[in-house]
Amino acid sequence: MDKEVTVGVDEFSLVLFYPIYDICNDWQSTAYSMIQEFIYKADIEMLLGKVVEMHDKKPQAYSQAFTIENAPYYFAIAMHDNFVHMGILVMFTAQAWATYQERYYQMYGESVNLAKFLRMIDSPFYKFRLSRIDLTADYKNFDDLSPHSIYDKLENEQYIIVDCNDRHSKRKISAVQNDLATETLYIGSRAENSQSLLRVYNKKNEQISTNGFRLDEALNCENWVRIETSFRGKYAHQITEQLKSVFDDISMSQFIASKICDRYRFFDVSTEHYTDFTQYLIEISKNSNYPALRCESPKNNSLNKSIQHIIYGSGLFPLIYKISIIWGDKAVVEFWSILYEIYKKYHKKKLEINPQIRAWLRKNFLSLSQQSLSDCFVSVDLTKIDVAEIVNKISESDNSFTLTAINTSSNKNIVDTQIVSDEEFERSFYSKDME
Repeated sequence: MDKEVTVGVDEFSLVLFYPIYDICNDWQSTAYSMIQEFIYKADIEMLLGKVVEMHDKKPQAYSQAFTIENAPYYFAIAMHDNFVHMGILVMFTAQAWATYQERYYQMYGESVNLAKFLRMIDSPFYKFRLSRIDLTADYKNFDDLSPHSIYDKLENEQYIIVDCNDRHSKRKISAVQNDLATETLYIGSRAENSQSLLRVYNKKNEQISTNGFRLDEALNCENWVRIETSFRGKYAHQITEQLKSVFDDISMSQFIASKICDRYRFFDVSTEHYTDFTQYLIEISKNSNYPALRCESPKNNSLNKSIQHIIYGSGLFPLIYKISIIWGDKAVVEFWSILYEIYKKYHKKKLEINPQIRAWLRKNFLSLSQQSLSDCFVSVDLTKIDVAEIVNKISESDNSFTLTAINTSSNKNIVDTQIVSDEEFERSFYSKDME
């Protein structure tokens, strides 16, 4: 049989978001309207079937979910009753997406790819972006290609994996083996928060053993190896934007091949060339000009969580506000000075000999010292604030003043309302910033 290489989209998830950056007063009603709009725009009930409430196997952390009545595949539209920032999750498994594409062709006489689908569902009632997408490269009738042979050569360093700029970085390699034969290998972390993961496995065996929906294809080829890349988080968001420039099936194939090659190219050390199966993908992506997925420079984020807690969850800013109202803005600087003196007199010496602090510093000092202080605020939404400028101006502050009480009896800005804790106020006040 002739060799055959095809690329495609296996499964994907996208999230619909409330379109206005503000508090939604009636989230449940709004969410139902957004779901109805998506179902209408995507022709879900016409192409897949009646949408009904899902009672079992709802996506994790979502309180309500909907699916297709009596469908032999998994498909879900999910929402949380209370949390607007979670949006509405739409999950297409591989079979659900294949069924959708097949019925679209039967209904309209033309194909539909993911780029076209995303244009179809565009609506002023919501914003959306992919949260996960699995892109595949299928190699049929390649006698010398198998997960076992690839894993063996990676372990023996005959193969290395490089990105589109030929940069080689150490990646975690793991395998699932049966009787010492590798059935599946993974490149990258399999943790849920991993931005990308590559999986290589025997697709023919998988379809036969599971009686999969592509069983006929599996039986009609000599062998079938699949290379599958899963992109999440920032990579999936970038792919959402880049798909806007894809308009036909040929460019969609080029796009898929280029995205796989952005992160994963197998390089044969002995020949100093890419492997044949990587070269096939490069040929498919030839003449395309899609920007590579950006791999951000690694940052040491060890301080970010503590800073984020101080800003959003500690009750610090309500306390500062109370001080400023009672004694004036200069009192806030005095407050910092008092805190710093307490730190120097009572805490610094104890911290210097604390074994946990010393261990943390040994681990993080070098990398953090090469970053700026403002880098430690990256987990906080301060996009409109120049943190570096604020830090530079701190040293120019005048700390010499006396505390002066302010008469608040006539202050019209103070409103009598329900009393809440500083922490609760902080969480509610900054809730939309944290989404």
